[in-house]
Amino acid sequence: MEKQAKYIAYVASSIDGRISKSSKSKVSWTSKEDWIFFQKALNGVDAVVVGHNTYKVSEARIKRRNAVVLTSKVSKPKVSGSVIFLNPKKSNLKKFIQGKHYKKVAIIGGPQVYSFCLDNKMLDELFVTIEPYVFNLGIPMFSGKSFKKYSFKLLSIKKLNKMGTILLQYKKV
Repeated sequence: MEKQAKYIAYVASSIDGRISKSSKSKVSWTSKEDWIFFQKALNGVDAVVVGHNTYKVSEARIKRRNAVVLTSKVSKPKVSGSVIFLNPKKSNLKKFIQGKHYKKVAIIGGPQVYSFCLDNKMLDELFVTIEPYVFNLGIPMFSGKSFKKYSFKLLSIKKLNKMGTILLQYKKV
């Protein structure tokens, strides 16, 4: 039997669990240390999975990688260079990734993507960088439609800088 891909989510969050001001905001509020960690982590993956809004905000960077953009704007997979646009309601993302033989896949956002991957057992590990800010409003980390409880085990805690940016690593149990 073919080995399953490992799915690892990367999230930068404020103390109050917000990942962005709006769906069109760039993630320019995170620390230099988080950015360095994130770039090193992405260098070790075969592909990234992102939502359409995240893709639009970071298109130039994402185009350089094998990427799957989840979007309702296509009915069948559409290829543009190393980027594949896929509608998760009309195509099986897990099968698609298996067919590409990706071993390590980064899930890098938005809340609907994180929730979709969580609901579909495509979230094995989760790295959460907590930046020392409170936004009070904004986009939450997950966007579930109903209450569900998922269990994770904390693997590590690392303080990234003097301001108190913390990197948490969790594993799905």
